[in-house]
Amino acid sequence: MASFRKSGNGWRAEIVKKGLRESATFPTKREAQEWASKREAEITAMRAGKVIRWTLHDVLERYITQVSPAKASGDKEILRLKAIQRDDLAKLVMQDISAPDLAAWRDRRLESVKPASVLREIGSLRAIWKQAKKGEWGYVDHDPWPEVTKPAASKPRTVIFEEGEVERIVDALGYSGGRPTSRRQQAAVALLLSLETAMRAGELISLTWDCISYEKRTAYLASTKNSDDRYVPLSRRAIELLQAMEGVHDEKVFDLTSALLDVYYRSGRDLAGISGPTFHDARATAITRLSKKLDILELARMVGHRDPRSLMVYYRQSPTDIAAKLD
Repeated sequence: MASFRKSGNGWRAEIVKKGLRESATFPTKREAQEWASKREAEITAMRAGKVIRWTLHDVLERYITQVSPAKASGDKEILRLKAIQRDDLAKLVMQDISAPDLAAWRDRRLESVKPASVLREIGSLRAIWKQAKKGEWGYVDHDPWPEVTKPAASKPRTVIFEEGEVERIVDALGYSGGRPTSRRQQAAVALLLSLETAMRAGELISLTWDCISYEKRTAYLASTKNSDDRYVPLSRRAIELLQAMEGVHDEKVFDLTSALLDVYYRSGRDLAGISGPTFHDARATAITRLSKKLDILELARMVGHRDPRSLMVYYRQSPTDIAAKLD
């Protein structure tokens, strides 16, 4: 049975059904009543071992609200899922979606985005199907994804900074050394630090002073793209750049957001008359340089790759270079 009461600026709904007690708050009493009615029906179906017939759009909304925010790259996943919500596929009841339906969606997406983007969306959807099959959700009793062919992955991006390009961008951002006096100059330091450490933009922005150890020459990253934490070794030049940032912010190394960093970088790149490399290509450039100093296992540990084989693309020595090492 459901009960409703005024709570602050909204309405709180409480239900007790078959031994389960749940509550939620909504802006209006009508929304609270609709939720309670829907949730009671779900609990009854669940207890009877029946599939709850929600549209994919509604399941995606629940996932966006309850699961994605807890992920390291949850903001990016939310954008992907909201794009899927706008597709006709999302109008279907999740339980009724078949492999041909998913293949048709895949083909529509391939007409407007690259295979790599579709593969990321497929990864998110497969995770949602796995979540939806769990007893506490119960929106499907089968998984059609094993019957769907994935698009072939695009060739890895191989763009790296050419000689002099970084210096021109740094100059265009107005940085010539020492403590940066503007966020534009902070973007220049972030670019230089990425080239020294192979850190991603998001990892740089998340750096806090309590995670930096000059004595151990490490930077600790608590939350990375693949959800693993790691210690990043710091070169002498990396330490110099970090020391230049001291005093800019009390807690964080950079007083920037990822969005601002991208805006300033693109501005500096355009002012420098350079086209092509993105900020992320600083990481690729750094890994390429580091591959000449570190073996593949050391490099994998430094840059956070779980599978060392994915780093083979950065080992660009020619057969002649390798032959010279044999003597």
